[in-house]
Amino acid sequence: MPGLRESRRLTLDQVTARCDPADLPFNTTEDLSPLDAVFGQERAVRAIEFALGMDAPGYNLFASGPDGIGKSTIVESFLRRRAAQLPAPPDWIYVRNFTDPDRPIGISLPAGRGRLFAEQVAHAVEAAGRELRAAFDSDEYARRQQALGSAIEQERTRFLQGLQEEARELGFLLQISPAGINSAPLIDGKPITEEQFDALTDAERDAIQERGRQLEGRVQDTMLRMRSTEREARERAARLDEEIAAGAIEDLVGPLLAEWGEDAEIREFLEAIAVDIRHERDAFRGDRPQAMLPGIAAQAGPPTRRYEVNALISNDPAKGAPVILERHPTYYNLIGRIEFQSQFGAAITDHTMIKSGALALANGGFILLRLRDLLQQPLALDALKRALRSGEVAIENAAEAFGLVPTLGLRPEPIPLNAKVMIVGDSQLYALLYRLDPDFRELFRVKADFDIDVPRTADNIRGLAGFIAQHCEQHVLRCFSNGAVARLVEHSSRTVEDRSRLSANMGAFLDLIRQADYWASVDGDRAVEARHVDRALEEREYRSSLVRDRLHEAIERGEIHVDVDGERVGQINALSVYDLGDFQFGRPSRITCVTSAGRGSIVMVDRESDMTGRIHNKGFLILRGFFSGRFGHVATGALHASLTFEQQYGDIDGDSASSTELYVLLSSLAGLPLDQSIAVTGSVDQYGRVQPIGGAIAKIEGFYEVCRARGLTGRQGVMIPKANVDHVILRPDVARAVGEGRFHVWAVETIEEGIELLTGVVAGERGSDGMYPEGTVYRRVADRLDAFHHELSAHPGQGADGQAPHVVVPRVPAPVPPGIPPEPPPEPPVIV
Repeated sequence: MPGLRESRRLTLDQVTARCDPADLPFNTTEDLSPLDAVFGQERAVRAIEFALGMDAPGYNLFASGPDGIGKSTIVESFLRRRAAQLPAPPDWIYVRNFTDPDRPIGISLPAGRGRLFAEQVAHAVEAAGRELRAAFDSDEYARRQQALGSAIEQERTRFLQGLQEEARELGFLLQISPAGINSAPLIDGKPITEEQFDALTDAERDAIQERGRQLEGRVQDTMLRMRSTEREARERAARLDEEIAAGAIEDLVGPLLAEWGEDAEIREFLEAIAVDIRHERDAFRGDRPQAMLPGIAAQAGPPTRRYEVNALISNDPAKGAPVILERHPTYYNLIGRIEFQSQFGAAITDHTMIKSGALALANGGFILLRLRDLLQQPLALDALKRALRSGEVAIENAAEAFGLVPTLGLRPEPIPLNAKVMIVGDSQLYALLYRLDPDFRELFRVKADFDIDVPRTADNIRGLAGFIAQHCEQHVLRCFSNGAVARLVEHSSRTVEDRSRLSANMGAFLDLIRQADYWASVDGDRAVEARHVDRALEEREYRSSLVRDRLHEAIERGEIHVDVDGERVGQINALSVYDLGDFQFGRPSRITCVTSAGRGSIVMVDRESDMTGRIHNKGFLILRGFFSGRFGHVATGALHASLTFEQQYGDIDGDSASSTELYVLLSSLAGLPLDQSIAVTGSVDQYGRVQPIGGAIAKIEGFYEVCRARGLTGRQGVMIPKANVDHVILRPDVARAVGEGRFHVWAVETIEEGIELLTGVVAGERGSDGMYPEGTVYRRVADRLDAFHHELSAHPGQGADGQAPHVVVPRVPAPVPPGIPPEPPPEPPVIV
């Protein structure tokens, strides 16, 4: 047995991930240039470059991977590098549609020209207003208007005088007043009285009435000619005003047409301005009040506002294509909005209140979004997909876009969309969307899969050192010595539990860098050394290890029973991992086993109590296949065994205790004691091969802590699967104990190796006669199973346990009645 233990024991080099500072080509990170490239993510980099190079629709990018890897930072760096090589996209402006004000016109202009055009139009309109007011206040306009009024008055007087003459010829007197024209018959040149009219003969009265009818016709003709003259006068006055207005603005719109008129849409807009200003000249003169009627189309603001140019998108021609990072992608932040003003209880809006969203601002460039943020804004996600499908951004408020409330409002011309959308998220969400959302599948055809770890090569170590140098320079931190960088490299491998890999979780790495810099500042050192990194790790562990320390105290006081020396039959130290979210730690747990004659029932008490998960149940059921393969189903059918995790009150899942459960079952059947100074972890298949497990580091260090508190004897240690050897990177103090022989780690490949190491007895191989050699573990188990079989044969129909035969199947938890919350586990979930 000593020979087996020695051959399976790991050396100091096998439980560390040593990085020699002398192998690093610098003394401190000040000697390095800051990292300007991505290291270790070649697969993701190639995907990003492919997406950026593809111009076909639908080749937008989804950057997939867990949080903390730096997906957003890496993608943004590529976008900015690519954007700097591209020309600045055109500007986009909105102007008033004078024919249909509810549908503002969108116009594209070269980069940087949109805001300039808006300013020039504003200056021209303002100057036109001043010129109009000056022209209408001028003496020349007053004289021409007075002359026109005098001519009209003279014509009116002439008409009235002619009418008076005709009336006198007919024997009538006309009385003209503001109320109208009245006529009275004359006798001897004087108006006739009523008595005189009554004294006339019928023939005389008929003659007067006939002349009155003739006069009435002439009065009507004269009034028609007067109205026609007045209408002509008003038209001449309007032509005068239009002539004055045209002269005032001709010199102002002309230069704009000369500079911008090559664009047909711009020319049409400027010409429409000139026509509209002449039409709206009274508004500039202040002669006509602005009507404030309820409704969307009411005029908002001063009269010049209708001519303002809304420079919606303005790009700097010297800065290349835009890169937009939208951290809060609500519908309005992403698509844009149409704002309103409240005036006299009315909702007022116009083309100047159209506001762009991030998608329009990214036109001609790139936009970077987080999937988690988008999923919290379902309207925004739908609008994004609609814009990408249609190739245009239609700015409209959400109620109108989704038909929630039928309203009247502005409908601006859509903006043609030519932007690459980059979404960052985790792989599970991508897989769900890809399977369930056909639009998503068509629109995001490129996936950049970021790895959680990268190979530990010399190039990647130099890249990591350059990353540290870059972060120190950007955030004004102390430089790191080569010893500190080497210690960070070792910890990076320990984080991913693989000495041939480095962690790609740059978020956690940066956090450790900042904490190490803090402890260097506490010591007053100019550079961060390896001891500061160790201090940061120790302090971080101490802050989160309250639960672990309380469990260890309970073990020390004997409240939780754990043996770390001696030998016991049917008892073994299993190792489990407690996951608290920010901290994981291992602890030993006793598994005990009691066997007797039965009817092939192997019972796990924890499973029967609904405390185990599906993976653990699967690993436990594998024991039956192993026993059938080694000892035959007839013999195992006479067995009853009961196993349990002693003093374990939390939920259990995982299969890493399946080999441990098998060892304790073999011990109980063979009657061989197991060495309690050895804790065991490892899953097993039906052929007895020990398979790798997770959390090996935490499990080894958890058992070490208990042994160290009890006193290291030089015999204690942990047995792990051989496939986990490359995953074992222990803390410096635990590694030193291994190197000095005060603590051990053994690696086994099969159950046979493991049971021999635990008992000191060879497992045994089946001979040609089908029997195992005398004295071996398997021969003892086979003999015990035969004894159970004979015992049952003497008592048919009943097992030695007094129970009817049964087969154990996984228990399904009973459903919780509605309205009653399930009880939380008394302890954190345990991964065994």
